[in-house]
Amino acid sequence: MHTACRLATGLALASALCAPVYAQQDPHGTGEQPHIDPVYAGLPPPPEAMERAYDRFDAGQRALDQADDPHVMAVPASRSISVSLSAGAQINIIRIAQGYPTALTFLDRTGQPWPIAWDISTNKAAGCGQNGEGHNASVRPVGINACVPEPGSNVLQITPLSRYPRGGVLVSLKDAPKPISFMIIAGVGTYDADLTARVNGRGPKARDIPGPEHEIPETGSSLVNSFFNGTPPAEAVPLLVSGVSPDRMRAWKIKDTMYLLTSYTVVSPAPIGDQSEFDSTLFVIPASPEVLVSAGERKMRVTLSEDGP
Repeated sequence: MHTACRLATGLALASALCAPVYAQQDPHGTGEQPHIDPVYAGLPPPPEAMERAYDRFDAGQRALDQADDPHVMAVPASRSISVSLSAGAQINIIRIAQGYPTALTFLDRTGQPWPIAWDISTNKAAGCGQNGEGHNASVRPVGINACVPEPGSNVLQITPLSRYPRGGVLVSLKDAPKPISFMIIAGVGTYDADLTARVNGRGPKARDIPGPEHEIPETGSSLVNSFFNGTPPAEAVPLLVSGVSPDRMRAWKIKDTMYLLTSYTVVSPAPIGDQSEFDSTLFVIPASPEVLVSAGERKMRVTLSEDGP
């Protein structure tokens, strides 16, 4: 008798424990919502189920945003290029990447902003659209969106339309004799996030430089651009600067020539050439242990020496 009672009790408990499992199954395959035992309906899901649900949601978001796609990875770069307005000059290349904007800034020979042409009488509105599109007749983009943020600006904002667009952009600067042409190259790797174009000419905002202007013989070469880009050539020996703040002057020596990148004006020795970009000027001078520089009416003596015993 006692054995029969124990067996009946065990069967009842087993049926109760298995009820939720059977209740969630759909043996007929009708697709209807399975019935859930009210005893278990109010219980919160276990932590493991919450974590799995979050992981699935996060994986879906990463797939939508292409977070793990190597074809959308890009490394930003900041560099300078030289642009010539003479016939036969090379066409410069802008490296772009989908999903990453590029800022193209124009400067003249004296380092001053050279604004992009703008007809204020026919186009008073300015700015960039949601997708980077603009409405300036002085800018002719192909394969990309390009816009000028405001009238009189010297900055062109570029946004790719696809992963591998083909084309380029024509930009007419104010009072320039002809448009400047650029070719675009898209893909993975490094893209030009900040590109400065130094135009070999005097723009409408050119500053007056005391004394004769000396154009660096290597203007437009990779040597000159490397100093502005902060990547001097391997043969350039860095020099110790004494007498002024190193933040305002950096110096290198290549054979018998020194290259000074500074916000000061070099007075002596007389520069062989100079090239400006924003508030900095690259002076080329003969090798000398001392240099006389000026900041307004104030003159200072700077000592240059190689690092070593």
